[in-house]
Amino acid sequence: MPIRIIIAAFLIGNLFWSCQTTTSEKILEIASPDKLLKLELFREENSQNIYYTLHRGDSLWVALSPIGMEVEEFPSQSFQPIQMDFFERDSLITPLIAAKRSSFRDHFSGVKIDFEGPLDLEVRMYDEGAAFRWIGSATDSIRVKKETFEVNPVAPSELFYAPYEQALPDYWKAHLKRIQERIVGLFDVSYPYENHFETQYQRKNLPDLADWELLYSPALLHTKSNQYLLVAESDVRDYPGMILQTSSSNGIKTSFAPYPLEEVIPVDTLIYSRLRKVSKTGDFIAKTSGTRTFPWRIIIATEDPKVLPSTDLVQKLASSSEIQGDLSWIKPGQITDEWLVNANLFNVPFKAGKNTETYLYYIDFVKEFGLEYIMVDEGWYRNGDLTKLNPDIDLKKIAAYAQKKGIGLGLWFNATDLDLSLDETLSYYSKLGVKVVLVDFINRNDQKAMNFYEKLALTCAKYQVMLNLHSAPTPAGFEITFPNAITREGVMGSEWNGWTNFVTPSHNLTIPYTRMVSGSLDYEPGLLENSNEESFKNTWGRPMSLGTRAHQLAMYVIYDNPLQYFIGNPSQARKEPEFMTFLGSMHTTWDETIILDGKPGEYIVTARLKDGIWYLGAMTDWTEREFNVDLSPLGINHYDLQGVIDGVNANEYASDYQWLRSSANSNQQLTLRLAKGGGAVIKILPVQPLPQLP
Repeated sequence: MPIRIIIAAFLIGNLFWSCQTTTSEKILEIASPDKLLKLELFREENSQNIYYTLHRGDSLWVALSPIGMEVEEFPSQSFQPIQMDFFERDSLITPLIAAKRSSFRDHFSGVKIDFEGPLDLEVRMYDEGAAFRWIGSATDSIRVKKETFEVNPVAPSELFYAPYEQALPDYWKAHLKRIQERIVGLFDVSYPYENHFETQYQRKNLPDLADWELLYSPALLHTKSNQYLLVAESDVRDYPGMILQTSSSNGIKTSFAPYPLEEVIPVDTLIYSRLRKVSKTGDFIAKTSGTRTFPWRIIIATEDPKVLPSTDLVQKLASSSEIQGDLSWIKPGQITDEWLVNANLFNVPFKAGKNTETYLYYIDFVKEFGLEYIMVDEGWYRNGDLTKLNPDIDLKKIAAYAQKKGIGLGLWFNATDLDLSLDETLSYYSKLGVKVVLVDFINRNDQKAMNFYEKLALTCAKYQVMLNLHSAPTPAGFEITFPNAITREGVMGSEWNGWTNFVTPSHNLTIPYTRMVSGSLDYEPGLLENSNEESFKNTWGRPMSLGTRAHQLAMYVIYDNPLQYFIGNPSQARKEPEFMTFLGSMHTTWDETIILDGKPGEYIVTARLKDGIWYLGAMTDWTEREFNVDLSPLGINHYDLQGVIDGVNANEYASDYQWLRSSANSNQQLTLRLAKGGGAVIKILPVQPLPQLP
């Protein structure tokens, strides 16, 4: 290349950079309470966005990245600041349902920026991350055309994420094709944002993702410089949920489902999913009040991955409870579900299945082993019609027997069916004794769907019924605002073991560092038939789990879920009464949570405190591991250990486990040996030391 061309190119490049830097104006700088995390905010003339950078310590972690909101009624929003109010808060928040701990500290530095125009911005800096939200001040309703939020790390990154579309092996594609031919319309997705929010967690370098791929929130970036950046949201009210995609700057950005202008209620009652389909969309994402706060956008930034399963940041940013008065009817606990094992009981004197005798058996089982609820899942009514009850299931008899035994009753509903007579149905079944409803098949997170979740929670609260949402996005603090919405799915869990091999230990080990940050999750553990990679198979009514028995049990300690399901077969559990008694004693709410060790997708060691007793749970991927666990952070000098660990033959026979019973003191480390796909659960019981003899 001639030298004059090189010089000309250099001068043009310098001129371009000069124009970029001279038109950028630094608006503010704000640091976290511990001063380690710093956010800088910039504006540029004639830009639809403003820009931020994020530093931790002396290092730049997030390069210049845009944030913005485009409102139809105000196309020329100015980001010229006219006032800034800085503030700091340090308080305790006590959630009604302590999924992780009984209270958490809400300590942050904040600033509210008033801009020219109808949009202002609030930024909060916590020691573990940054959050911001837009604040509208328009007097009339508005249409939000677009919201921009990018996170562009400085260093090359890999991403832990769940995709909207589950990648299927060829044999599964053929199988699903046959199903589709038999049941026309079941997999007809004309609306690309329709999703069940249950796919396998992946781990890929960012450049390997296509720019059109849609991803769940939260998602976790891990840079080559060992920086962890988790992108999440909170307090999604009257607004679509956040969807993620890769950005053009080797990061990730937001996307949102368009506003549904028209919906079609299915008339085919042979398909129990009965999805309400979006048939027409607008060119905007939300139609809402102009005077309001918008959802929080969150970046958790840490070099220590143990921060992620422990943080309460999403919950801190949620709106306070909309449910008032006496809330003693919201009662966490363990609950059974018969759907995956297909009520496939044995050693019983009756024909097992979807019938009254089976559910009475479940009630006796729950009473025997200390669980609190049973679920009557899909199949108790027929053909999408709540008036056409299954004649083999006498709900009144089941409810009366449950009440006699002091056991709560749960009931499954298709969302479309329930919505047709929401008040009438909940009023009737709450009087019958139903304490919790599982509402399934909404499969969307556009604005209308997100508002429907609120409608369900409020109507359930009216009749003092707890709510579990399936085929729904992650909660993002919803359970703080609506504490009767005690849990939700939003994760690929045990039920997928019935027909796939997707629910692997590495998938299970990604969940605490991604999905669980958003709130409680209904994974439904407790499978008692367990398998290694080589011997795993799908048998309907007799499902296996990938990983060991202790791996399944550890989920009761590691996963946040105040309404924890037991998905195993009660007849099988009764053959192991000591194991089932131990499982039945697991708590579902906690006084404190400490992550002792962990790495996304690979392993975790969690300690939970309840009523003065610590519970330790550990899980690993397909790698055998040995941990020397330091228990000194628990503050116990002398203790007894009682629990379940992988058996010596668990690598070959994954259901093999053994009991651990020993004593130790604070000067000793606990050695845990985990098999491939293994786990452990140990109660750490404090004891008084024997007096010293003179």
